[in-house]
Amino acid sequence: MGFQILGTAKDFRTDTVVVYAKALVEDYLELVGDDFSDFYIQRKKETHKAYKRLKNDIVDGALLPTITLAVKPEYVPNVKSVLEANDLESLASELGKKGTVNILDGLQRTYILKELKESSDTFTFKEGQTLLLEFWLETEIKHLIYRLIVLNSGQKPMSMRHQVELLFLTIKETLEKDVEGLEIYLERDTARRDKAKKFSLDRIVTAYQSFVTKSPEVKRDNIVASKMIEDDIMGNDEEELDSIFNEFKQYLIYYTLLDEAVSSVYKNGKANWLADENVMNSFFAAIADFSSINPQRKQRTEIAIQSLITLINKSPEGSDPLAIEKFNEIKSGLNPKKDNIGFATRKLLVSAFKEFFREEGEKSLESCWVAEAK
Repeated sequence: MGFQILGTAKDFRTDTVVVYAKALVEDYLELVGDDFSDFYIQRKKETHKAYKRLKNDIVDGALLPTITLAVKPEYVPNVKSVLEANDLESLASELGKKGTVNILDGLQRTYILKELKESSDTFTFKEGQTLLLEFWLETEIKHLIYRLIVLNSGQKPMSMRHQVELLFLTIKETLEKDVEGLEIYLERDTARRDKAKKFSLDRIVTAYQSFVTKSPEVKRDNIVASKMIEDDIMGNDEEELDSIFNEFKQYLIYYTLLDEAVSSVYKNGKANWLADENVMNSFFAAIADFSSINPQRKQRTEIAIQSLITLINKSPEGSDPLAIEKFNEIKSGLNPKKDNIGFATRKLLVSAFKEFFREEGEKSLESCWVAEAK
């Protein structure tokens, strides 16, 4: 049977084309492949009682709710060209190619389907048992941001963290093209950070969340405060969200240049200092908090970052232009009985980075570490 095209629709607000299709369960599992769960960082398999009942229903042949898939941006133009040619057979073939989609809604159902398929050598789905699929064809980053963050939040409870994960999983390849040399790997990959400009997806996600919320505290204990911040962000329109993302991307370019410079000066663990979650989140939170007040502050921030890149590039191997030794010395002096070490570390980092930006990089980071530690 393969994939049977049922029809198309368009979201006229964003000019997004949606293709509806029907497929045998086996063909769907072939499409998403064995590593479909690697698209998700902390969205693991659930064990709710309801899923046990759902599993039994699937065995009995129940028709599941539509599973929503996003065609990866780099494959969208080709799919659209086939669609415009009105060649439904070729369209079905394109949409059925393994590795061309991300699961946006239907991960738990997919887990169950895969588990059933692998449960025994004798189990088979009922003859002709199909799934309904919805394919989103979208390449514009701002439309993806709006759809994944705003529209999803209005339809069902979903944490901002998961919404951001969905966004970056969908545009991972696009971001790597826009930021020269950037390589994003998944936590479950066998690959690990072994060079500059290489970051885990989890680090990119939390850095963006820190930039959006202007805070490095991405795992807030204060649920009320966190909800208020999320609600404020969700109130932004598409153009505002697009502007925030593009600003983040520009600062990410600067950050990768810093990371590259650091790798040529520092060795051992210090070469990975900028890949540390506390450092990364604090850096982007400080930028957003300091530079958002007025254009002059944004200019100061950029001057400071560029001067730091220049300083590191001119520094000899084995030197310490970031004053990491002084930072670690101050950090080691924190009292775990009085302070939450993680919180205190992030507070120091944010305050020092903001001071560095305020002085346009003319004040050394060592001086900033010392001044903000008092």
